[in-house]
Amino acid sequence: MSLEEEAPAAKLWTSASWPFILSTLLLMTLIAFEFFAVTTVLPVVAADLGGTAWYSLAAAATVSTGLIGMIVGGNWADRSGTSRPLTVGGALFLGGVALCTLAPSMAAFILGRLLQGIGGGVNSVVLYVLIAQLVPDDARPKMFGLLSAAWVLPSMLGPVAAGALADLSSWRMVFAMVFAGSLAALSTLLWQSRQSPAVQRSGTAVFGRRGLLAVLASATLVMVHVGGQQEPWLAAVVVPAGVLILALAALRLLPAGTFRMRLGVPRFIGLRALLGAVGTASEVYLVLYMQQHRDIAPSIAGLVIAVAAGGWAVGAWLQSRKPGEPGYDRRIIAAGCLMVLAGPVVNLLYVWHVAPMPAVFLASVATGAGFGLAYPRLTTATLRSAAPEQRGTASSSLQAGENMATSAFLALTGIVLTLNLTSPWFGGLYVIMVCLATLTAAAAFGLKASHR
Repeated sequence: MSLEEEAPAAKLWTSASWPFILSTLLLMTLIAFEFFAVTTVLPVVAADLGGTAWYSLAAAATVSTGLIGMIVGGNWADRSGTSRPLTVGGALFLGGVALCTLAPSMAAFILGRLLQGIGGGVNSVVLYVLIAQLVPDDARPKMFGLLSAAWVLPSMLGPVAAGALADLSSWRMVFAMVFAGSLAALSTLLWQSRQSPAVQRSGTAVFGRRGLLAVLASATLVMVHVGGQQEPWLAAVVVPAGVLILALAALRLLPAGTFRMRLGVPRFIGLRALLGAVGTASEVYLVLYMQQHRDIAPSIAGLVIAVAAGGWAVGAWLQSRKPGEPGYDRRIIAAGCLMVLAGPVVNLLYVWHVAPMPAVFLASVATGAGFGLAYPRLTTATLRSAAPEQRGTASSSLQAGENMATSAFLALTGIVLTLNLTSPWFGGLYVIMVCLATLTAAAAFGLKASHR
């Protein structure tokens, strides 16, 4: 019997559901911990393994190959169910983390990160499909709210804890802890996947054209990230060319109408892609600007990320208290996208020496809350709108779209790092971000006004 049959409407925690929920939250917390911890320990890893020249590729490896896992994992889940892709994805993820833990060289460490990205991409999509199968529709906002909240503590404590482990023991302990916890979580999830209800299988090929396009897109992401760190003239050629190739691949990877923000699943995917690009870039360049042009200590600049994470938790909790219905989804998504606009606007004013520091922190809280509101509902709305046999593909597109948009936007704007531009140029970057965030809010309110 499925969890959906056993659990009463809108009730998330039951005697049958708690192992799945706890295992999912544990895995997401560990993934989040490593995501934020790597920022702290990667310089130590590069110095220890003698691979400083490959620092950029090591940082971008999981993002780049994660796209392959997302696409293939979605196709595989639609075609064969969740058990097999979760087994293979889990093995690749654990193997990658183990290789990072034991890496004798930077090449081995990067290979581990690449494998980890593929496995993590598969697992992330399969988890969404399992949630769609095992959690009742009206309880899913609560579940996705918990997933959002699972990133909060790691975002606050991950860098500090990783730094302490590196100082007191070794950077390898960070990956060893992730391996042990992930092994336990994935073992339980694999058992749960075998208990999930059977659904109609699609005829989608596991690899096929979308898989090949994912490989092309991942290779292009590596190219644009590496190219963005080269000489300015070379970066100005390689990065735009790579983004163009990526856009052409995205046209075929994402549902038809995503670039035009067509109502339904395409608009949900487009909104999440735009939100991810704006939010990530806004934080990355704010912290950089604060340290380079305002002489603010890294610990103080890092608090901007911490308070945003707190706002995210509040937003995720608030949306979880509203029913999982299409009308509520549209209103909450629109409100969240509007709140995200606060970050780029206030950051722009701060760069222009108009807004004071306290306003930046308040805007970060508002932006974080906007993400906490919008992200869970975008996922819920996407799963509700997709046919049962297409939930894997829809989930992979949701994450792949954000992955590609964020990476491409950071690569384009990342040329600023090679040019060593002055303060006014940061204002120009934030003007672009404000425009993109305004477009996102307008598209979200168009969703609210629709009756579809």
